Amino acid sequence: MDQTTTTRPQGNFTMNLNFRRAKNPNAPAITGSISTPEHPDRKFDFSAFAQQETDKETGEVKTYYIGPVSTATSMRSALAQTKENNTHFIAIRPNQYKIFQTLEDGSPNPDYEALSAEDQKKEDMKPAFWGKWTRTPELPVLDCSAWEREPNRYGPWASGNTQHHMTKEQLQSAEHAADAEPQRSGRKSRARTEDADMTR
Repeated sequence: MDQTTTTRPQGNFTMNLNFRRAKNPNAPAITGSISTPEHPDRKFDFSAFAQQETDKETGEVKTYYIGPVSTATSMRSALAQTKENNTHFIAIRPNQYKIFQTLEDGSPNPDYEALSAEDQKKEDMKPAFWGKWTRTPELPVLDCSAWEREPNRYGPWASGNTQHHMTKEQLQSAEHAADAEPQRSGRKSRARTEDADMTR
């Protein structure tokens, strides 16, 4: 998923820094909202806590964020909701394949500055965060992606979208179909014009 135009259905995904974490070390680092591609306007709140994992190949310790997604649609359903293991949680990771314009401390990234203008544009289009929303055994996992936005009065934040997961082969097939669609539409339009000419 990227910031290019897509015909695939998309939900919404917003990440905010939790300002309460400054006073409460046990508070989640991230809060936000998320929706499905089928119902993008029906938003669910989530919270994600910082966790650490060790890269099996490099041994590097990396931070990711994981927490529950509240799917309650009313106060009554929230009170009646019971927690099922391994259902409705989100896991978020920084995009390790993106070359950011700045380093984590805010200073310029020399690797980014060494890129050509064209390559910088490509890196800018990559999301800053990837995520997975695990729902229930009956509902497929959704892919999430978010781009960092200009800070607002609440501070830094990021937003993006959710989509159904597609394999590399499925994605390539969908892209080829999208590329061919204008040609098919053009042929249909010409065919309708020729039919109309024949009836005059």
